[in-house]
Order: sequence, then structure tokens, then C-alpha cells
Amino acid sequence: MFLRSVGSPDRRFKPAEFHTGLNLVVADRTVDSVQGDSRNGTGKSSLVRIIRFILGGNLPPELKDPALHEHVFSAGLTLPSRGGAEPDAVQVVRSVSRPTRVLIEGWSEVAADADIHVDEWRELLARHAFGLPGESPRPTSGQLWGQLIRSYFGEPSKTFPSEAEWETGVRLGYLLGLAPDVLSKAGDVGRLEKQRQALMAAVREGALQHLSLDEAGLRSRLAAARHQRDRLREGLASFRVNDQYTEHQRIADDLSAEIRALNDEALALERRVTELRRSVEADVATAPDGDLERRLAQVYAEVQVVLPDVVTRRFEEVNQFNASVLRNRRVYLEQEQRSVAERLASIGGQRQQLDGRRQEVMRLLASSVALDTFLEGQRSLAGMDADVADLERRLESATSMGQLGNAVQIARAEAVEGVRGEILERSHHLDGPISLFHELGAEIYNDRQAQLLIAPTANGALRVDPEIDGDASDGIRGVETFLLDLVAVATALPLGRAPGLLVHDSHIFDAVDHRQVASCLNIGARLAAEIGFQYVVTMNSDTLASVESEGGFDRWEHTVPVFLTDASESGGLFGFRFG
Repeated sequence: MFLRSVGSPDRRFKPAEFHTGLNLVVADRTVDSVQGDSRNGTGKSSLVRIIRFILGGNLPPELKDPALHEHVFSAGLTLPSRGGAEPDAVQVVRSVSRPTRVLIEGWSEVAADADIHVDEWRELLARHAFGLPGESPRPTSGQLWGQLIRSYFGEPSKTFPSEAEWETGVRLGYLLGLAPDVLSKAGDVGRLEKQRQALMAAVREGALQHLSLDEAGLRSRLAAARHQRDRLREGLASFRVNDQYTEHQRIADDLSAEIRALNDEALALERRVTELRRSVEADVATAPDGDLERRLAQVYAEVQVVLPDVVTRRFEEVNQFNASVLRNRRVYLEQEQRSVAERLASIGGQRQQLDGRRQEVMRLLASSVALDTFLEGQRSLAGMDADVADLERRLESATSMGQLGNAVQIARAEAVEGVRGEILERSHHLDGPISLFHELGAEIYNDRQAQLLIAPTANGALRVDPEIDGDASDGIRGVETFLLDLVAVATALPLGRAPGLLVHDSHIFDAVDHRQVASCLNIGARLAAEIGFQYVVTMNSDTLASVESEGGFDRWEHTVPVFLTDASESGGLFGFRFG
């Protein structure tokens, strides 16, 4: 892929024409201008963002300004043709107001003047610019463009601050010739670990109350619940459901009531028997005495009084009457005793009969259960089944969480081993970028050692660390970023894994000594010519002048013919100030 031009239908916009090798986009900065002018300044950084936008990037915040809502940007590209002959001269158009659509003109891979979705454009670039295999989700063309069209310079190996470690490794490893499917396994490890940590945190904080990490406690509760459930199930299995259970229970209650009444009556009768016995004994004690008359006469004689005959006859009459009364009472009491005895005997028989019937009903009740009671037992059993099932699920979840930790460890070990094996297998190939980084670093710094460290991390990601001896200053970091990107393009381009384009915003050299900047530009120009790629760099004129005077660099054969200045309102890239 070759970038020929960037423009816009807006006549105020300053179009840029690019050539092979090093392309310097120089902006004339006046004495009164301030770096990072909020009113857009000359537009050097905007040009970098516009190139990235045209090549499938998201609409940057700077271009969302209302003053640019109707703006349309275009780029002239040279892309491989379908027939494999001469490459096609392609025009790509993308507007701010319709950022999801891209107009492609002159490319044999798509229909003539195709208006396609930006996702389709990204897929085309992934295949034709980066040679990405369709089966590997990482890296994406957007991630690769993030390194080749730089706008973030916080860390040399990252293209944006929150980029995951494993995604950084996949992107850099792909450009250096390693297998992306092997490098992507660290992403699976990261996802598993995040899931495990999130679940454990949720359980500890009580957000998932049904889950527990106490496997032993859950297993104990489950065993007790199963035992209680099984006992109830066995009990219900031995019951015989009797739909007349309630009636039988009522009969048993009635029989018990009758027996209690007979018992009460028998007790009262036994008390009556005792009373009758005592009455009979009392009557016997008061029976008439035959000697009463004799004793009475003796008394009278002792007092020298002769008992009259009339008195004697009266005593005889009284004795006879009293004896008659006692005989009649004795007969009555004897009859009453016989009646009570007969009733007691009858009560005993009735009670024995009732008790037999009650025992029969009780045996029936003991061997059966009422339907409603049985159904209630079944409902209890269903509840116990649900409790057991819940405990089983919770134990399974707790066990799974424990197993998830084991799975993370296994996956991590496999990812580490996979990356280590990939590095060893391709070690001969990796010697090229590693030695190139060292050589270029020595060319920039004659008193510092530069090295490119490639190794697996503890989590199975690929770590690619560009290092230059010395303090970790912004200047050193800028050179490390420059060398890493240049080595990545130089390695990936012959493998068909990168287009022939590398774009750096001037901020990459903000803190770099001007002599080192001159070395970087000379290296960039030389490698771009030798390997065959475009290296686009934006710079301010005053910085470039200092670089030329201190480091022995000549701009003229590399400068892009576009005049940008902050000296006037119309001197910037867009031809007007906004924001």
C-alpha cells in the first residue's frame, strides 16, 4: 500500500502529496505561538488523525467540532489489484457527517464506486494491508494501525493507555513474525482470571448470596438435607392412603368418648355398691333385741315397780313393726345391690365390646394415612428435594469456582509454554529484529546500549520491551518508541504483515535531543528507501532547523509540498481556526 495524497473538497483545506521514503510535513511555527494551541494551531497532529480516520479509525474528538460537521476527507492510495498485475490507484472518501460509510473508487476488489460500511473497509485493509488470517480475532487492523499511525507516546509498546498486556503482545508479536493464535491464548487466561476474580469478589461481598466458597460446609449441609429427605420419602412410601381416614378417626374418637362415659358410670355404680353395703350393715346393727322386754321388767323390779301389762304389749307391737320395716328395707337394698351388680356387669361387657371396636379402628389408622396428610407430606418432600437440589447446585458452583482456579493455572501454564515454544521455534527469525534494534540504537547513542527484550510473561502474554540504558526520561522513551516502530515495520513488511506506511506525529521527538532526532530521521530515511516504505513525520520548522544545524540532517529532498503556518487564521491545515 502506498499513500499518495490526503485532501478535502473544501478549498480552504491544505492538500498534501506524498512520495516514497521519508516524508516530512513541516509547519512554520511563529515566535508567539504556543505548543498545544487549543485553537488547532497548524494542524500537524490533525493530519495524522485524518489519515488514521480515512484508513478505518474512529472519528477523533478533534474532528467532531461543529465547524467540521460537513467536512469530507479523501486519500489517494495505491492498493494491490485483484488480478495481481499493476496496483490500483484508489480514492478513499470518508465524511464526518457519515462516519460509518466509506466510498471506494477505482479498486478492483470492490464494485465500482462502492459505498461500503466502515467495518467492511476495515476487513479489506486487514486482509490486503496486513495479511491478517480470518480465523484469528487478534490483532485487528485497528490495533496495527494504532502502532503504524502513532498518536499515543506514553509507553513505547502500547498504542493507548488501557491496552491489555496480552493484546500488546499479540500485536507486536504479529509484526515480528510470530503466530497470533499462540499469542492469543493469554487472552483466554486473562478472561478466565477476570471471571474468577469477579465471582469471588461478588461472593465475598454478598452480591451472589446463593453462592458460597465453603465447599466443606456445603457438603455437610447437603448430606444432612439428603438424609432428612430420604427418611421422609421412606415414610411416605410405607403409608397406605385411605380416603376414609377422617371418618375412621371420628369413629375412634366417638368410641373413646363412649368408653369414657361407661367408665364414669361404672365408677358411680361402684360407689353406690359401697353405700348399699354400708346401709345393710347399719340395719343389721339396729335390728330389734328380744331381751328388751325382759331387761325393761328387771329395771322396773329393781325400782320396786311392777311393769304394767299394757306396756309389755306395746313393746311387742313396736318390735314387730320395727322388724317388719327392717325386713322391707333389707329386701329393697338387696334388690338395689343386684341391680347395680347387673348394670356393672353390663357396663363391663359394653366396655369390652367398644374397646375391641376401637382397637380395630386404631389398627386401621396406624396402617394408613389420610389423603390430605399424605399430600402435605409430599409437599414437604418436594420442598426438601428443592433444598437438596439448591445445595447441590451451590456445591457444584463452589466446586466449579475451585476448578476455575485450577483451570486458570493450567491455561496460564499452557500459554506460557506456548509463547516460550513459539519464541524458541522462531528464534532464528527473531535474531533479525533484535539485532537491528541493537544496531540502530548504537547508531543513535554511542554511549548507551539498546536491546529488544522478547519473552513470555507470567500470565502467558508476549512481552516485547525496547530498552535503552540510562534514565527513564521522556527523551529516551521517544527514541525507544521510534526504534520499536521502525523495527516492526522493517520486519513485518517483507512478511506481508504490514503496509508500507509508518506515520509519527512530531510529539514523538518533543523531549529528544536534536542530535538524536537527526540520527532518527537519517535512519528512517535510509531504511524507508532500502526496504521500500513511506515514513511520514510531522515537525515544526524551528525544531527541524535546530536538528539540521546540530545533527547533520537535510530536509529538502524529504519535505512534503504543503505549507502550514500558525501566523494567520488561514495558515493551518483546515484553512480556518475552530474550537
